[in-house]
Amino acid sequence: MHGDNGPDHQAIVDDGHARIDWVEQHSPVMRGMVRERLGDGSLKGKRIAVVVHLEAKTAYLALLLAEAGADVIAAGSNPQTTHGSVVAALRDRGIRVVSDAGGDHQSWEAELLAAADLEPEYIIDDGAELTMRIALHRTDLYKRLKGVSEETTTGTARLQALHEAGKLPFPALTANDARCKHLFDNRYGTGQTTMQALLEMSGRKIAGSRVVVVGYGYVGRGIAEHAKAMNAQVSVIETDPVRALEAHMDGMRVGTAADDLPDAGFVVTATGGMRALGAPEFAHLPHDVILANAGHHDLEVDVDWLGQNADEEVLSAPGIHTFKFGAKGNGRDIHVLSRGALVNIAGGSGHPVEIMDLTFAVQGLGAHYLVNTPMGPGVHILPKEVDDSIAAAKLASLGIGLTQGREEQADDLVDWVERLPV
Repeated sequence: MHGDNGPDHQAIVDDGHARIDWVEQHSPVMRGMVRERLGDGSLKGKRIAVVVHLEAKTAYLALLLAEAGADVIAAGSNPQTTHGSVVAALRDRGIRVVSDAGGDHQSWEAELLAAADLEPEYIIDDGAELTMRIALHRTDLYKRLKGVSEETTTGTARLQALHEAGKLPFPALTANDARCKHLFDNRYGTGQTTMQALLEMSGRKIAGSRVVVVGYGYVGRGIAEHAKAMNAQVSVIETDPVRALEAHMDGMRVGTAADDLPDAGFVVTATGGMRALGAPEFAHLPHDVILANAGHHDLEVDVDWLGQNADEEVLSAPGIHTFKFGAKGNGRDIHVLSRGALVNIAGGSGHPVEIMDLTFAVQGLGAHYLVNTPMGPGVHILPKEVDDSIAAAKLASLGIGLTQGREEQADDLVDWVERLPV
């Protein structure tokens, strides 16, 4: 597969290069400030595995790290989101890529272990997918890892669990907790692209439709806000009382599965967990409902249960898997987009490049910080000054300036404290 150098292969390579070049054109923070900081020589010879959805924006991050002298290994964080032409272009530029498009979960497991066998020192991870497999299957390498920068809420929770169990022997940065990641990527990036994929794949009307969002973290909030802005009737299902109250205050209808699902036109999972929609929830779904997943796991919608219990599964349209339930299921059709994979990536083009310019700035500078900063084992957050520098660079690229505070505007707390008699 890797050795095909015919004209068709060259067209695929050229397509991948064009996609990556488009990303570079629209990534001023990565192209400017991040490239400059990475170019200080400290990454030279460092072996870094980049394990994120393997498409053009991820490829650009990998190329900047390689340009800075790192020995880069690229792998996909999900078997259904690896883009063939981007893989070909990365290989054409000398990057070691262990993943190929069109795989399944079995081949993906093998790809992650192949990445592990190349013995990375640092990992830029998504969902801690490579980190967890090294911990399980390459224990000696796990003890030698020097650091991980984690992309997602799910991966952060996994790393935190390892730390609390005393099983995280290296420093891990939660890139997800950087403000320049979750405030923009999770909310605006996922919100926009989930709705784009939902409507493009289904060809259905959104205005006036009932959209049920399962989970109201930053991802769920972004989806709900975008759906509401498109005149959908939005409902939220939550297990966390504070988030449920937030959703209520944001003008969403909040209720249980029994309350919200019976009149749903679309249901989108955004929990970061597994089986957010399972057999108990399926019982409340109406005929002709469309299900999609915008969380981390392909199993947020329990597609296996649908496949085992439906009378028939058909491909109704590209990317739309319909599970048909006969008399015992009240004659319902339940449609699942991308068969439960991340709908905005497996069924769309992924996050806007301007959003990933921020996210991958966090990841690139996070890797740089791990290499250059002594830290003990545990889960750490990118320092505020690094986070602020990314936002400042983005504002500068937009021609937006900040007001500078004046001395007389400062709080007199210090003088007040000094006057205290104790």
